[in-house]
Amino acid sequence: MALSPEQVRQVAALAALELSPAEIDRLTTELGAILAYVEQLNELDTSDVPLTTHLAVESLPFRPDRPEPGLEPRSVLAEAPRTSGSAFAVPTFVDDA
Repeated sequence: MALSPEQVRQVAALAALELSPAEIDRLTTELGAILAYVEQLNELDTSDVPLTTHLAVESLPFRPDRPEPGLEPRSVLAEAPRTSGSAFAVPTFVDDA
């Protein structure tokens, strides 16, 4: 499956990646080759392969669910790079447009 440079730019934007034109060219080729390989896998006959998605939850080792004391907010906020009052301060990531 061939990808266009514009599709690579869109994926990069979704991942918040800044790519140079050379990187876009290289990734257009490389990602296209990966998708072509996946398409080849779709051609395999898997009708005789048993399903393996079932997971026996009963056999998983679970610990009892009991409340335990949490961390002190002051000590947690002391480790943060930025705070705002009693909360973490994070950069905005939603455009106003």
